[in-house]
Amino acid sequence: MSEPLFVPRGGRALPANTRAPSVLGSQPHSFARGREVAALLLWTLAVFFALALASYAGEPARPNVVPDPSVVGEDWVGAVGASVARLFVGLVGVMSWVVPAEALLLGIPFVTGKKSSATASRLAGDILLVVIGASLVQVGWPEKLAFGRYSAGGMIGELFGEIARSLFSTAGSFLVGFALVGLILISRASFSFIALMRAIARLFTFIQEKVRGGVSYVHNAWVEARALDRARAEEEKLADAPVIALPKADATILVVDQEEEPAPSPAVPETRVRIATESAEWDGATALVPLEETKEEKRRKKAITLPPPEPEPKRSRAKKEPPAPEPEAVEEEPVVAEKPKRSRKKKSEPPPEEIGAEEAIEEQSAEEEEEETEEEVAASPPEPELSPEPEPAPAPFAGITIVDTSAALEKVQLPKETKKKPSPKEQPAFKLPPIDMLAAAPANIGPLFDEVKLRAEADLLAKTLSDYKVTGKVEEILPGPVVTTFEVSAAAGTKVSRVAGLADDLALALAKKVRIVAPIPGKNRIGFELPNETRSAVNLRDLVEDRRFQTLEVPLPVVLGRDIVGNPVYADLASMPHAIVAGATGAGKSVGLNVMLTSLLFRRTPEELRMLMIDPKVVELAPFDRIPHMLLPVVTDMKQASNALKWAVDEMERRYQLFADAGTKNIGTYNGWVKRVRAGEVKNPLGKAIVGKDLNGIQEVLRVRDDDPDGQEVLPDHLPMIVIVIDEFADLMMQQGKEVEACVARLAQKARAAGMHVILATQRPSVDVITGMIKANFPTRIAFRVAQKIDSRTILDEQGAEHLLGKGDMLIKLNGTNDTKRVQCPWVSEEEVQEITDYLRAQGEPVYDDNILKPRDEDGAPADDDAEQDAMYDDAVRIVAETRRCSTSWLQRHLGLGYNRAARIVETMERRGLVGPARGAKDREVLISAL
Repeated sequence: MSEPLFVPRGGRALPANTRAPSVLGSQPHSFARGREVAALLLWTLAVFFALALASYAGEPARPNVVPDPSVVGEDWVGAVGASVARLFVGLVGVMSWVVPAEALLLGIPFVTGKKSSATASRLAGDILLVVIGASLVQVGWPEKLAFGRYSAGGMIGELFGEIARSLFSTAGSFLVGFALVGLILISRASFSFIALMRAIARLFTFIQEKVRGGVSYVHNAWVEARALDRARAEEEKLADAPVIALPKADATILVVDQEEEPAPSPAVPETRVRIATESAEWDGATALVPLEETKEEKRRKKAITLPPPEPEPKRSRAKKEPPAPEPEAVEEEPVVAEKPKRSRKKKSEPPPEEIGAEEAIEEQSAEEEEEETEEEVAASPPEPELSPEPEPAPAPFAGITIVDTSAALEKVQLPKETKKKPSPKEQPAFKLPPIDMLAAAPANIGPLFDEVKLRAEADLLAKTLSDYKVTGKVEEILPGPVVTTFEVSAAAGTKVSRVAGLADDLALALAKKVRIVAPIPGKNRIGFELPNETRSAVNLRDLVEDRRFQTLEVPLPVVLGRDIVGNPVYADLASMPHAIVAGATGAGKSVGLNVMLTSLLFRRTPEELRMLMIDPKVVELAPFDRIPHMLLPVVTDMKQASNALKWAVDEMERRYQLFADAGTKNIGTYNGWVKRVRAGEVKNPLGKAIVGKDLNGIQEVLRVRDDDPDGQEVLPDHLPMIVIVIDEFADLMMQQGKEVEACVARLAQKARAAGMHVILATQRPSVDVITGMIKANFPTRIAFRVAQKIDSRTILDEQGAEHLLGKGDMLIKLNGTNDTKRVQCPWVSEEEVQEITDYLRAQGEPVYDDNILKPRDEDGAPADDDAEQDAMYDDAVRIVAETRRCSTSWLQRHLGLGYNRAARIVETMERRGLVGPARGAKDREVLISAL
C-alpha cells in the first residue's frame, strides 16, 4: 500500500533498521520545514511570473479599444500578473524571462539538501546580468519590439545600450558585455573557462577518433573489395580461357584425385561446363567457341544434372552425393560440337560423326563431377531422355537466353476510382470520345512464341554467320509482336561494318528480311531482327486504354505503337516538336497519321487543341472534316494551302507578341498568366475598350480609360495548341514550292514555343521535297518502308527503312536522341475513325476563321477581294486622276505600298473602268479626270 504524499512531520514512524529517504530527515524539523517553504515560495514565484509574461500581450495600439476578456491567453494570473509583467517588460524587455528562470534555479538546492546559493552577491550578479543582457539586446536589435509595443531591451536596455554603442560601437559593446558576463560567472565559482576549453578539447578528440576509425574502416573495406574484384577478374579470365582437351585416362585420374581433396571454400564461383573443341580448322570451316552460361543463369542454378555417359569398364566414376532437399535440379542440355574429320581410337566404335562430340562430352562429365565434389552441389540422377539425337545438328549457340516479353503486351488498367463517372455538376461541357468506340483486341490463343523454333532460328543464324567467317555467340532472343531480335556478341576483332554489310546475304540464306543493328545502343552486341512467321496485330484500344497513356501529363500525348519486345511507345508532340512522316504507298503512313490524330482526340478538347489540315489527295483526311477541333475545313486547293501556311506564320508572330506583352516565354506560361488574370490574381493589362468604326466603316477596338462607364473589360484569351498536318507534302511543293518552303521553315524554327506543331507526310522523300532547310528544322523523323536506301538516308540519315516489313512497321528517331527505334504502328480502321469523328461532330459545329484562306500581302494583313475596302484605295484613285499616270511600280513608290497590295489596287481600278489595261512597259491609260 502506497504512502500518502503529505503527512504530518513526525506522524510516521520508520522502522529502526530503515534509513531516512531524504537528507532533510536528518536535519532539525524547523530547519527542514523552512527549506521546503522557501522552495515552494520560489517555485510559485517562478510559475506565477512565467504565466504573467506568457499571457501578457501588451497594451492596445488605440487607447479607446478595450481587449476582449473572453479571448483565451490574456492575463492568466489577473491584474496583478499583468501589472508585474508590464513593469518588468517596460524595464528590461525580453530579459524579464531571467526572473522566473533564476527563481526556479534558486529553489532547487532547498529540496536537494544542498547549501542555498541565494546570497546578496548572487542577487547583485543577477541584476548585473539582466542589465548587461538588456543592453546587448538593444545594441544588437534596436528596432525589435517585444510584447506588442515595448522595446526588446526595455528602458534600461535602451539607456545603457545606447551609452555602450556610443562608447564602444556594436562589436565593442558585445565584446565588453561578454567579458563582464564571464567575470560575473567566474566570481560565482560556478563557471570555469579552463574547464570549458578542456571539455571542448575532449569533444574534438572524441570526434577525431571516431572519424579516424571510420576512415580506416572504409579504407580497409575498399582494399578488400579491390582484392575481391581482382580475384573475381582472374577467375573470370580463367573461366573464359579455352579448356585443353585431355586424354580419357587423364580425365579419369583427375576425377579420382579430386574425390580425395577437401571441399574448397564456397567463395569460388560456379562456372558452366563447356565443350572443348579442336582449335584447328578443317576444309576452311571455322570452329565456333561454345557459349558460356549467362550470369543470371549462374545465380539461379543450384544443382547440375549430368548427361548419361557412355558405359566403359575402365572408367572410374565419382561418388554421387544424395540430392539436397532445397535446391531444384536444373537440366543441362547436351551440346554437340562441330564435326571434325579426324578421329581418335576408342574401345567402342561410335559413328564417325559423333567421335569428337563423344570425347568432349566425356571430358565435360568429368569436369562436372569434379565441380560437384568440390562445391558439394547435389546432382540429380541421370535421365535417359538426354541421350544424343540420332542426327545431331551443329549447335554452337546452345545455352542462349530467351527473354519472355509477353508481360510487355499486358495493358495496365486504370484504378477503379478513376473510372467512376463524375457527378452532373462536374460534367464538362465537351465530352471526349469513349474508348469503347475502338475495337477490342482478340483473345490470344496459344503461346506467343515457340521456343523450339526460336532456338532453331538461332542455330541457323549462327551457322550462316560462320559461313561468312563471322564468329560470335547468341546471347539473348527477344521475341516481339512482329519481329524477333537475336542479340549476338561478336568475337574480338570482328569488324562491325563488315557484319552490317551482310544484310542481303543473310536475307538470301535465311529466306527472310533481315535488319542489322550494329551495334545495339548501350550494348556491346549486334542485333539481328528477323520477322516472325505469324505477326501479332497491335491493337490501338489497348494502347489508348492503358493507364500509362491516360495519366501521361504532357501537352500533346500521341500513341506511336509498340517496340520490338511489345512495350507501348508514347510520345509528346509538343516535345518532338515537328515531325516528318515518310513511306512508300501501302506502308502504313496514312494509318500512322490517323493513329496519332485519333489519340490526340481522345485526350484533348477543342479548347485545348485546334487543327489545320492540308490534304492534296482530298480523301485521306476527309474523316476529320468539320469536327470541333478544326480551324477551317480540310484544305484541298493548293493555292489556299499557301495562304493557310502564311496565316500560320502570322499567327505565330501574333502569339509571340502576346508573350512579349505578358512577359512570358512560351504558351504554357502564357496560359497560366491568362488564368491568373481571369481569376483576378494579376492586374489586367488590357483594361477597358469599346468597339467602333472608322471612316471606311471597318470595325476597330478602341481602348478607353478604366473609369469609362461605356467601356467593357477586355480579358486575354486562352491560346490552344495548333497542330498543322500536311498529308502529301510532295504535291504541295510541286505547285507552291518557294512560298511553302519558306513558311514551313519559319514555322519549324520558331513555332514550338508558340504552341504550333507541324506534321509533314509524304510518300516521296526525295531531296527536292524534303529540302535541307526543312529537314534541319524537323528533328523527329518517322520512316515507314521505303523503296530504296537513298530514301531511308534522306529521312533518317541512315539506311534500314528499306528492310522494313510494311503494314505499320516503322523506324522512329525522336527529338534529342540519336538512337533509332523500331516500332509497330497499331491498326485503326476507317469505320472506327469515322465513328469517333461523328461523335465529336454531334457535340457542336466547328468555329471557322475565314481570314485564314484570304490572300495576304507582305505586311501579313489579309487582302480583301474588293480593294475598295483598302484604306489607301481612295488616295490611289486621287493621285492617279491628278497625275494622269498609273502603273503598279509607280503607285508602289508613291504610296509606299507592297507590290502585291499595289497590284490589287490597280486591278480593282481596271475592273471598275478607272484605268485601261496594261500596255507593257508603258503606263496604263487613265480614264477618269481629276475632281
